[in-house]
Amino acid sequence: METIRTFQQKPQPTIDAQPKVSVTSLMAAMAAAVISALGKRCLLVLDAYFAAGPVFAILKQVHDDAGRPLAHIVTRAKSNVVAFTDAPPKTSGRGRPRTYGQKLKLIELFDSQSQFFEQTPIELYGQMKQVGFLCLDLFWKPVADKVRFVLVTDGPNRFILIGSDLTLSARDMILAYSYRFKIEVGFKVLKHLMGTFFYRFWTHDWPRIGKATQSDLSGVINERSQNLIADVTNAIEAFVNFGCIATGILQMLALNFHETIWCRYMGWMRTVSSTVPSEEVVKSVIQQEYYHNFRTFRTDAIYRIIMSKSRQPYDDILPLAT
Repeated sequence: METIRTFQQKPQPTIDAQPKVSVTSLMAAMAAAVISALGKRCLLVLDAYFAAGPVFAILKQVHDDAGRPLAHIVTRAKSNVVAFTDAPPKTSGRGRPRTYGQKLKLIELFDSQSQFFEQTPIELYGQMKQVGFLCLDLFWKPVADKVRFVLVTDGPNRFILIGSDLTLSARDMILAYSYRFKIEVGFKVLKHLMGTFFYRFWTHDWPRIGKATQSDLSGVINERSQNLIADVTNAIEAFVNFGCIATGILQMLALNFHETIWCRYMGWMRTVSSTVPSEEVVKSVIQQEYYHNFRTFRTDAIYRIIMSKSRQPYDDILPLAT
């Protein structure tokens, strides 16, 4: 990944002026750029893979003009996570004062602190549930600062949430994390409905992977080969981004023009579960409208681009000699 970014001549995300290139740090740097451009407070809901110090450190650098943080995180902590209580008060004795207090293995608190768990009704995944929780603000070494831990019991299930916003209530953290499932639904839409990952860009200059898990690009020293690999990577990234943008457009149309879309939908559904149509319904309506009104789009730039790239009939057949 680092080699490809070098071929693309893209800057690397940094933490304390040190380059940090990984999937998690790249995601955090991308989110930080988007949030900075929006200039609004955002809450990122992530899975346990992103419960890493560099993610918190990169997003912690995003502030508004008044110095207030704009980016906060709610994610699921790993089951072996440990944290520390406040350091004990400084004494007059010799030695360096302690930075952290008692070390806690949070998974053990489900049993040792069970009497302190609060119960609250909350709607999760469309159903009302009674969940128990214990909210603790503790020091977490990967960020060298306090974060909010929420230990949650949902029937037999136990899990730990971690958040960077100490003002966000435990109930709101649980509710926010329940929306993470929509990410999986979004991937399903991108993959099966939009074809976002069905790209076919390649170059023979890219070394074959074979049985390895990733390409070894260390031997690519030819500038032309590096440029070709960078072009392929840029094409893949652009293709995926266009798919994400198209999905977002379908979602905005569904939210703002749902009545018109339902009126023009020619399909049949046994059960309509929501007044807001799905991306698939919106896509179906757009397709049928475009098909029935195709000739009215002759003056559009997209239509002219498509027609300029289409092959005229019989243009590859040579005339017979007379």
